[in-house]
Amino acid sequence: MVKLAAITVKAETPGEVDGSAVALTVRIRNDGPSPLQVDSAVVTVTASDGTFAVGTTAGTNVPLAGTIAPGASVEGQYVFMLKDAAGRDVSVSVNYAAGEPVAVFTGTVS
Repeated sequence: MVKLAAITVKAETPGEVDGSAVALTVRIRNDGPSPLQVDSAVVTVTASDGTFAVGTTAGTNVPLAGTIAPGASVEGQYVFMLKDAAGRDVSVSVNYAAGEPVAVFTGTVS
């Protein structure tokens, strides 16, 4: 995980909701000998009290995508709705492909 910050999102399209959110940037580096496909990557955020953050299309979302060549890296940006996000302790789970290990990062939303 590269960045974790509290933001406020404004609904712009039907179905979106205004409010407190967490913006995060995830970087995956391929240190292996073969290309990695990350189109099906799944990223989740859970607050330390068990509250699940909800993914939203509001804000800047640029999901992980494509194939990462050996030695290269790629970043993805995600936004999750989370009430009173600033100052909350969270866990971020990243799974780049089904059946592969899940990386879990913890931190405090700044």
